[in-house]
Amino acid sequence: MESSAGNLLRVKTTGPVYGGYALARAEGIGVLFVRWALPGEEVRVRLGERRRDYAFAEAVEILAPSPHRVDPPCEVFGDCGGCQIQHASYPHQLGMKREVLKEAFRRIGKMEVDPSCAPPGEPFGYRYRGQFKTDGAGIGFYAERSRRLVPVSRCPLMVDAINGVLPVLRDLGRIAPVSEVHLASDGQRAVAWFPGVRFDARLAERIGGTLSGARFADRAWGEENVTLPLEGLSYAVSPLSFFQANWQANRALVRRVLEIAGESRGACLLDLYAGAGNFALPLSLRCGEVVAVEREPRAFADLLRNARENGRENVRAVNARVESFRTDRRFDPVVLDPSRSGLSRKALSLVRGLSAGRVLYVSCNPSTLARDVRALSDRYDLTALEMHDFFPNTHHVEALAVLSAR
Repeated sequence: MESSAGNLLRVKTTGPVYGGYALARAEGIGVLFVRWALPGEEVRVRLGERRRDYAFAEAVEILAPSPHRVDPPCEVFGDCGGCQIQHASYPHQLGMKREVLKEAFRRIGKMEVDPSCAPPGEPFGYRYRGQFKTDGAGIGFYAERSRRLVPVSRCPLMVDAINGVLPVLRDLGRIAPVSEVHLASDGQRAVAWFPGVRFDARLAERIGGTLSGARFADRAWGEENVTLPLEGLSYAVSPLSFFQANWQANRALVRRVLEIAGESRGACLLDLYAGAGNFALPLSLRCGEVVAVEREPRAFADLLRNARENGRENVRAVNARVESFRTDRRFDPVVLDPSRSGLSRKALSLVRGLSAGRVLYVSCNPSTLARDVRALSDRYDLTALEMHDFFPNTHHVEALAVLSAR
């Protein structure tokens, strides 16, 4: 490390760090988490927030670039807070994410594991849903760690159907108190949700002909849902409910879960954190019964509707928190797809008590996944760990862990 004028330092980065950072060390500071740098680069950085033994920094000059560095195709990359690693080639992004997952299991899970990488999809044009901000004159995303709007004319991560409606949404704040717009698409059409905004005829007139429908605080206008294909089933969701934004990657993961679960017509499967039935519905085609547990009211309503409209009478939907779910039945496998916070202590206790032969754990957070797999290691062996890239060009890491009872 070399000091330079002002708050600038010259450092050499090493490995990738979750969050889209590259790791470096600086004398007198300790560990640096460097934004906009890639592993193996010499960069000049500006120090940011400092803690006792580490600090954040931002690369302001690339002195010796990585051979994997590319020119980001997005004109607002580095200002918009949506993407963190567009400056890395896509194969290198996959390698960095795999290393992040591996390091989480080494550091937190206390185990050496070599994750496999699922076949990747397209790095752009993959998002079927998005949450946009507007200030009345522009539409876009907030800058990182800020509420400053970065306007966009199009987002290269979104499908064309979503990018196509952005010009119409740009100045809606002049008509109604719109500050946020959630968009969902089936690849052809798009529907919107305007949180906290009551129906306004002028607003409906503006979006008519561009959007297929919208949900307001007090009523719906036009179509409320989009319908996506899922293993021969129709999966209907609204912009109010969570569903995986990268639908092609999600379908590949669902097929992988089905492959691991196998076909057992007499078996009963348990899907915890079931959402609108992303795993429960396809699994129901291969087993005797699926018990799907979901507490969020909108997702649960979508789950009930999807089971009914697809004729899946062997899906038993339970509207409850996972921690309060009680059963004396035997399940194999158990599928888990919790939020970023992972499993609570009560949820871990429930999983242990179920004594399932296999647990299929889908996670969007390497740290909590590694923590929970370690917590279950007294009864389960980790037999497979796969990295699935749901969010190319961002720091997010999706993974599937397969646990088998001893």
